[in-house]
This record gives sequence, C-alpha cells and structure tokens, in this order.
Amino acid sequence: MQKYRKTLLIFIGVILLVGCDLSTKRIAQDYLQGQPLKSLLNGSVKLVYAENSGGMLSMGSSLSNETKFVIFQLFIGIMLTVFLAYIIFNKKLTQLQTFAFLLFFSGGVGNLIDRVLNGGAVIDFLVLHAFGLHTGIFNVADVYIMTGAGLFILSNFLIKKRPEVIEF
Repeated sequence: MQKYRKTLLIFIGVILLVGCDLSTKRIAQDYLQGQPLKSLLNGSVKLVYAENSGGMLSMGSSLSNETKFVIFQLFIGIMLTVFLAYIIFNKKLTQLQTFAFLLFFSGGVGNLIDRVLNGGAVIDFLVLHAFGLHTGIFNVADVYIMTGAGLFILSNFLIKKRPEVIEF
C-alpha cells in the first residue's frame, strides 16, 4: 500500500484542484457572461467574462480550428499524460517539486477539460490591477500553472545539495 500512497495523493489533489478550477469557470459563465465588468477591492480585481480560443494571452487564437485542436487539445493532452507519468514514477522529486508539478499538471488538465467542454475555448474571468499595471485576463487554472512553475524554480534554488528524498 505504501508504494501507491504518492499516486493516490496526486490523484486526490488533481481531482480537488481541477474541481475548484472548473467550478469557478462555471460560476463565471453563469454570473458574468453577458454582464458588464465588475470591479472589486477599489479596482484592484476586475471580473469579466471572456472565452480564449488561444493560449496564454490569446496567442494562437487566429489559427485555424483544426490547428488549434491539434496544438491546444491533442498535443497538450499527450504532453499532460507523459507529465503525469513523470510525476508519479520519478522517485527523485522532492515533496516541494512534486507539489509544484501537481499544481502545474492540474492547471493544464483544468484548461484542457474546459477546452473540450467549450468547443476549444477556455473561460477566463480575472484581471488584477496594481501600481498602474495590470495582468491579462486569466482563470484559476492559470494561477495553478504559474504558481507551480514558480515553486519549481524556487525549489531548484533551495536545493543546493540534493537532500534525502522523502518517500510518500
């Protein structure tokens, strides 16, 4: 049973994270679609419904539907499958690296499921403003992806000498 613990924890994490992401997208669809922009926290957070048929910052949205399907659904689906196998079977990952990859993977899965359910588009609904700067429009899965990438980079700075790997 011990050898399956890591896999079980990963799958539970993925289910919870993807579930939260998809729930926020459905809420955005139900309450923001067709509505004017909503401003919160003195304009620091803005909620606005958008469907993104491209990648980050809508890159690739002008490609043909067939090309977008191959890149954003087929290729990403294959890459996520390979990535999941890497996370599960790599015994040298630290707990922080495993958590970082779990976040990254869950964000990818959340956006992939959203594309499949929304005819190739991902629902975005958040924009942050601070100090005269603002983000592009994004969703919770994007937060997972960026947080996971950041934690992985941080983990590599923290690991100067390879620590003992703690088995799950």
